[in-house]
Amino acid sequence: MVNPSLQLTPEILVPRIGDILVDRGMISQESLNNAVLLQKEFEKEGKSQLLGQILVNLQLIDQITLDQIITEQIINLKSALEDSNHNLENRVFERTKELEAAFEEINKLSKIKSNLISNISHELRTPITHIKGYLDLFASGDFGRFTDEQAKVIQILIGATDRLEKLIDELIMFTVGENEDINLSFIEFNILDTVKHTINKFKLKNPGRKINLISPLMDEMVLVRADKRKIEWVIDHLLENASKFSAPESPISLSLEIKQDSVIFSIQDQGIGISENKITEIFESFHQLDGSSTRKYGGIGLGLALAQKILLAHSSKINVHSEIGVGSKFDFSLKRLIK
Repeated sequence: MVNPSLQLTPEILVPRIGDILVDRGMISQESLNNAVLLQKEFEKEGKSQLLGQILVNLQLIDQITLDQIITEQIINLKSALEDSNHNLENRVFERTKELEAAFEEINKLSKIKSNLISNISHELRTPITHIKGYLDLFASGDFGRFTDEQAKVIQILIGATDRLEKLIDELIMFTVGENEDINLSFIEFNILDTVKHTINKFKLKNPGRKINLISPLMDEMVLVRADKRKIEWVIDHLLENASKFSAPESPISLSLEIKQDSVIFSIQDQGIGISENKITEIFESFHQLDGSSTRKYGGIGLGLALAQKILLAHSSKINVHSEIGVGSKFDFSLKRLIK
């Protein structure tokens, strides 16, 4: 900060003016020291004075020479500042180019990854369809009768192919969503019938699993306009998640809150729960909270990322409320269609 008692002259812009004069042989070091001591005396008396002016008053240097030195130093400082700014602009420009190149490379790698996943997924779908078809024929008895033990093994294989088929569908949906917007087919339908249908399908895949459906208007017509197949997929996935992360004997509840302009869906479990600082991570693609090779729960970490993307395309989103050791609640809403 400039001392308010100092006269505003160009000299205040030039630091160490005395050292410059000594280096150039215009004054001696002893003369400079004496001038500095005199400056300190002035300061004690409350009469602050610039060192250059003291040197002029002591007739150690004339005013014209002092002004020339000050002007020269200001020009040098200005030139140094311009060089520094120019160098800084060059560094910023180079760094920006490096970041743009890195970003382009990341996008290229991401596209390669998506294309690879898409190609593999489509190649897997055909053999899985054949395997599933033959297993269904075995299960229906078209190839003869089987013992109870053999029939049990076939059902296990059917369940495994169903999971693999679902995984392939998720991978294909993920690659489509990565490279372009989620494609939605909007239709009008009764969401209550869709919920009941999805729960029945879930129970067929998970016999013995208790689902509590809570809704005040189960026999009413509650219309929404959305992509029916994808909304079914979201509800099914949230039920699957609730089942996977809670004990088999603990209940899962699916509650519907029917409002004047919306329908709120809540899927709640009594499972392991999620710590608050980890909630945002569960919506990251290919992310598992337990990423170890010995993790207890399966999956590749795509389901919630896809579910969130589907709902965002419906102008909605998944909200999560969870507590470790207590359980989790996932909710989202759809706009109600009023006719």
